[in-house]
Amino acid sequence: MATPPAASSPTPPVDAATALERARAAYEYGEMEDVVESARLVAEGRLSATPAQRAQALRYLGIGLFLTSRREGAETAFFDLLRLRSSTRLDPTSTRPDVVAFFENVRRRHAAAIDEAAASRPGKSLALAFLPPAGQFQAGHKARGITLATLEGLSLASAVGTYLQLRSWAKYPGDTFGPPQGQLGADRTADARTLKAVNNVSVLVFATSVIVGIVDGVASYYAVEPEEQTQSLASVFGRGYKF
Repeated sequence: MATPPAASSPTPPVDAATALERARAAYEYGEMEDVVESARLVAEGRLSATPAQRAQALRYLGIGLFLTSRREGAETAFFDLLRLRSSTRLDPTSTRPDVVAFFENVRRRHAAAIDEAAASRPGKSLALAFLPPAGQFQAGHKARGITLATLEGLSLASAVGTYLQLRSWAKYPGDTFGPPQGQLGADRTADARTLKAVNNVSVLVFATSVIVGIVDGVASYYAVEPEEQTQSLASVFGRGYKF
């Protein structure tokens, strides 16, 4: 069972996930004003969010505003949701009929604008999924993309740098790192052994980062973004309506 929203003013959420969790808990307990306030932080961009999180927030916000008799605000939230995801539906078997009817009315009255937004929105590219970290940024996973970009950049720079240094040392016959016996010259054999180990590790890290990035990018491309968790309002309305 979820913990009910605190009676006193809680600390403002610092990220979208926390705000949406608060909205979900408030929704479960019928605290519609808290639903609206928590969802608004994400829906209005005051907290950084992925497209899926913003869509979830707009849905919470629209329903919360509708259930608190603020229909103009609910219409704006639902309109923004449909412009973001024109295929969004509210399940009539688990959503209050008046909410569904209002939502579909918004869709009908703003059909032209919704279709225009859908047509102008760039689609996902499978090719980008094979080019980490582009696939991560495409999926809205900015932190993951930055991490992969950093790993790939540092490991590639290290691999190239150590390779070039090794080639500059390999000036002797047979690409050895020390002069033939009895001849003068710097013996880089020990240094080269260490540098080769660093080079091997760098190549391994780079290759692993690329492979992980590709797997994650393709998985994100084909992933069906989860609908928000639905919670019962039976304690408020006397029946198990959900999103």
